[in-house]
Amino acid sequence: MLDARQPGTVLKFTAKPGKGERLFELTNSLHYTGDPDGPTDWVLCRAEDDPDTLWAFEFYKDDASFERHFSDPVVDAGHDEVIDLLAGPPMRVTVRPVFSAFAG
Repeated sequence: MLDARQPGTVLKFTAKPGKGERLFELTNSLHYTGDPDGPTDWVLCRAEDDPDTLWAFEFYKDDASFERHFSDPVVDAGHDEVIDLLAGPPMRVTVRPVFSAFAG
């Protein structure tokens, strides 16, 4: 259940030509690393007219988990491989839920 106190992030990644499927596969697999500070709720989306752009919506347990996750060098190693697949810099915006079908 999402809570207004949970920090989150919205990410936009655009893959190099021909690398979209690998970007989605790798990003999905990075959510299954066993990181206790990783996102508790997440979804990866693709626009119907732009198959090489990945939109990720991630929410974390609390502020401390969010900070630990993004400062973990092991997590960064996986992110480096994602960056290598990108056509340009990623977009990352920190957010908080306001309304959600999943809010409690």
